Amino acid sequence: MEALKHKNQQDPLFIAWKNRSVEFMKAYQDQSVKSMLANCSKDCQIAFNPLGQQGKGNVHEVGKAIWVSLIDSFPSLDNTINAVIKENDSIRCEVTIHGKQEKDFGDLKTKGHAFEEDHIFIFKMDDKGFINDISIYWNHENFIKQLTA
Repeated sequence: MEALKHKNQQDPLFIAWKNRSVEFMKAYQDQSVKSMLANCSKDCQIAFNPLGQQGKGNVHEVGKAIWVSLIDSFPSLDNTINAVIKENDSIRCEVTIHGKQEKDFGDLKTKGHAFEEDHIFIFKMDDKGFINDISIYWNHENFIKQLTA
């Protein structure tokens, strides 16, 4: 893991933000949506950017619905953190997510195919150290292609 890129890794704010972000990703790896959301403020906003407006909203509503459905459809879902980087007022986690589709996911009918796709999670924190904004990016066309080919 390229792990942590930061000119001063002893910065207490960086360490706290990094730990919160890694705890979130560990909960995702454990497929515990409840634990993922426990790292977020009650007003936390999410943007699954490739999904446009339908992928935006409160993480406890929009994020929860998407992750519960995703985990149900891809029971082998897993992630690997490749890098955690502090950028100004945010933490960027570069992550590879993979899994095999076992059930339909939204309009995406299962063909039993697997995917492996790099994702970027950008986390912003509130003044109490909880995640209050998440932006997620991935190559959605490639994701769909892997599952429908």
